[in-house]
Amino acid sequence: MNTKRKSIFEKNRKKTIAIIILIFVFLSIALLEFLLQVFMGLGHPVLYDSNPLYGYRPLPNREYSRFYGSKIKFNNLSLRAENDWNDKTENKILFLGDSVTYGGSYISNKELFSCLAAKDLGDYESGNAGVNGWGIENIYGLVVETGFLPADIYVTTVPEDDFYRGITKLQGLPFFNNSPKFALAELWLFFCCNQNNKRYKPWQSFATEKQIDYVAERAVKKLKELDVFIREKGFRHLIFITPSRDYVLKDNPKPLSIQKLLAKYSLKPVYISDELQKYTLSRDEMKSLYHDRGHLTSEGHQTWAKIIRDELTKLIDD
Repeated sequence: MNTKRKSIFEKNRKKTIAIIILIFVFLSIALLEFLLQVFMGLGHPVLYDSNPLYGYRPLPNREYSRFYGSKIKFNNLSLRAENDWNDKTENKILFLGDSVTYGGSYISNKELFSCLAAKDLGDYESGNAGVNGWGIENIYGLVVETGFLPADIYVTTVPEDDFYRGITKLQGLPFFNNSPKFALAELWLFFCCNQNNKRYKPWQSFATEKQIDYVAERAVKKLKELDVFIREKGFRHLIFITPSRDYVLKDNPKPLSIQKLLAKYSLKPVYISDELQKYTLSRDEMKSLYHDRGHLTSEGHQTWAKIIRDELTKLIDD
């Protein structure tokens, strides 16, 4: 009798432990899901469309709260801007570029250099059409091939790496146009995408130097066509080349190939790296401008905004 009772007790004890473990696992998952949603904004990623001409853009009329409470809003034209835009182009500045211009999900709209640069410019308002992962040909596709001309001043800000991207498509990138149901699902899919991409070497590994130069020159030609298109429509256009952190810290030399190509096609961009020399910043202060190798912190956006605002002021006064 005692043996039977002991056996039943052992079985019940194992069941109880198993149930406690399951409850602990379930509560841990629920807590992790809650923390990822509240503090990281996961589970509700920025959603994109997909287009054969410009690749992809954020969907319009959306608001998101992402990493650490950053506020991201897209207006009726899919621009990071607080207000919707009407059909009039007067006193509007459109910023074009890649993820540096877009700013990332850790920066709120009001902290972007596209927003800050337009302050103190009278009645001008700005909109940010930068998109993560874009290259020159994506920008060309949006503005020239779809005729997207909602402003009278255009500011294109790109790093030199963008001239080697070609037109970027949404597939294969860790972005969404179909929202996951849970924060953990977004995290898992992001992890899987990054792991999957480790299967591939960059295309430059298989290309000759002549082919690499051809890709860069093709992008410069597109930028020239973009510039001509905007100006022929009676609008104004500024081009900025934004430097990497390594170059600003003098850890890498400035590549000359893109600079020579831009000169060849009579393009005269403003090199932000040159403008930074006017500021007496220490190495640590330079580092503080960058979130990572190429993207900016809030302080970086403020500094870029000052440089861009100076050029915009000259353009408007002229």
